[in-house]
Amino acid sequence: MRQSDLQADALAFMFAHQFVEQTIDEKDLHNPLAHDIQYPTKAPLSDRIIDRNEVAEKVVFCALADLHAQRRLIVTVRPRETLLGLRGLARLAQWFGWPRYDVLLQRDGSFNASPLNSALVEVFNNQLQPGSDFISEPRITVRALLKGLFRTREEPREPYQDILRWVGDQLIDEGYYHDSTDLTVGEIPIREAKPDLERMRDAQPRADELRERLDRFAQREPEIYEALRDSVAATMKEISTLHQRRYTL
Repeated sequence: MRQSDLQADALAFMFAHQFVEQTIDEKDLHNPLAHDIQYPTKAPLSDRIIDRNEVAEKVVFCALADLHAQRRLIVTVRPRETLLGLRGLARLAQWFGWPRYDVLLQRDGSFNASPLNSALVEVFNNQLQPGSDFISEPRITVRALLKGLFRTREEPREPYQDILRWVGDQLIDEGYYHDSTDLTVGEIPIREAKPDLERMRDAQPRADELRERLDRFAQREPEIYEALRDSVAATMKEISTLHQRRYTL
């Protein structure tokens, strides 16, 4: 894969330390009272300890945010409608974290090919009426889009892990990671993917360009930026909870 072909999902995966927000000192890594990171790992090109779940979340967010920053996706925020007489119930729902708004998405151009972008195109295409094009397609909420995204998978899997495998497998195929069984538990080899750090460093300018585009988006439209980020995080958590309940109850 040429560096120019790398899209936001791959860049947010490889350069996760530039996009995640949670962090922890390595000396506190095994102290559960020191942090709320559930699945810590070290970023390939940094000494930062980061949460794998947040990496997956930011891969999705960066993909959507960059499509908007490149004017390929329209993002709008609509206050959530409340039924007359149910304002008290709505306030109670918000107290428990239910959002006050819906984040709506609509295509405004074609998406460059990448593991996540190609899957998003499939979900959007499923919304089309026969004989129409994406210009006339209805807007879809982030929640509906991501639920549709995981329904396109061959089998239901935990969404955070699924995103990392989805994008990570492509990066292995393209040579940015290499399969290894050097790690062992006792005498049992453990399969892991080792990063090709030299090749990743060559792609650093692409990650810097992505970071600059997202920073401009955040400065130009801070409300939309924050609403999109929070909506992706809440939806990923919701889908993960539903998945866990499906297999544990």
